[in-house]
Amino acid sequence: MLGDIVGDLTAAETAETVVVAVGRPDTLARIRDAAAADGIPAGALIAAKVCHLLDHGTEEIWLDLLGLMRNSPQPGIAAVERLLDYAFPDPVRVRISRSHA
Repeated sequence: MLGDIVGDLTAAETAETVVVAVGRPDTLARIRDAAAADGIPAGALIAAKVCHLLDHGTEEIWLDLLGLMRNSPQPGIAAVERLLDYAFPDPVRVRISRSHA
């Protein structure tokens, strides 16, 4: 199942369709905005980011995905959402704090 999901998300022709079908609307909106800013189709951006994640992601990502899928009543949807969270992190959640010493 995970192989099929990854395959669909790494193909520009199917990636946007998968995200539209099972992704969160806020994630899809961020992806479409980023794709428009880059002047490329959303499917191409999704495929490129997920491929980058596959090439450079750590083992912890895969362990997280497998654990998430094992414990989810909808493992495919959970895997898509988590892969997108890794590939397109929410800028509001990614904060850098500086210590004031």
